[in-house]
Amino acid sequence: MQIDLKLIGLYSFLEECYTTELQWQSQRFSSNGIEGKFSDIEILTCYFFAILEEKKFKVKEIYDYMIKYWHDWFPAIPSYQAFNYRLNRLEDAFPFLLGLLSQALKPCHGFYNQDLLIDSVPIILSKGKRNGKIAPEMAAKTYSASKGMYYYGLKLHWMGMAQAETLPFPIWIELTSAAQHDLPSLKGILGHLKHCRIFGDKAYWSKEVDKQLREQQSQLLTPIKKKKGELEWESQFEHAFRKVYGRAVSSVRQPIEAFFNWIIEKVGIQDGSKVRSTKGLRVHVFGKVAAAMMILLGF
Repeated sequence: MQIDLKLIGLYSFLEECYTTELQWQSQRFSSNGIEGKFSDIEILTCYFFAILEEKKFKVKEIYDYMIKYWHDWFPAIPSYQAFNYRLNRLEDAFPFLLGLLSQALKPCHGFYNQDLLIDSVPIILSKGKRNGKIAPEMAAKTYSASKGMYYYGLKLHWMGMAQAETLPFPIWIELTSAAQHDLPSLKGILGHLKHCRIFGDKAYWSKEVDKQLREQQSQLLTPIKKKKGELEWESQFEHAFRKVYGRAVSSVRQPIEAFFNWIIEKVGIQDGSKVRSTKGLRVHVFGKVAAAMMILLGF
């Protein structure tokens, strides 16, 4: 009975989200706007319920689970091909759902007078040196030094507001090609970062960014890079300070690294190996982020 109530509660929440905002963001192909016997709300409910309740992260696994255990609740559920097509048709609605979830999770205080943590996580479509074919306008092949492997895919950039003894509260995300450097993603939102401290890794630091943030009464804190052309004695002289400073910054950034580990475990966002289209890729990324935020909301 408890699981039945969870399903009903999730459906009711998504119905409210859909009627207030999402219905205006989903594509309509029929002349009269009729969804058919199986509604968009039911599609979203099936998708998120299987992720949240059974950790079914791939669309085929989600469909098979709902057919096997919940077909009586969704008697009009279509074939897998139709289900997948209808889900991908809702790709534009997922980013707006994230906004609604963010409002429900916690009132956002913006970027002002906050400690902000920024980092990125790879979305892997395929591994190895071979060229991928999915979403070439978005994805690219690159080498991940942290994982020690070549992969084809994207990067999900994430900024969160630091919170005491818990995971950072998400306030900004962006998708970029895996081959793109991290710095341009930060430059795109510099104008909003006023009166705050931003903690990131070395990839986010540059003189230009540091100067603009200081003009906005903000501060970018990253481990200190070794200066180009630095002499050996200078490197040795600064070694102890850089090491201690880097550890201090890393300790503050630890919650966002823990957040990435958590979101990978809970919703499987990093594995996009079964994605077969650009629309499917957007559903995978924004849908999994939305599922993670639903977990934080208690679903």
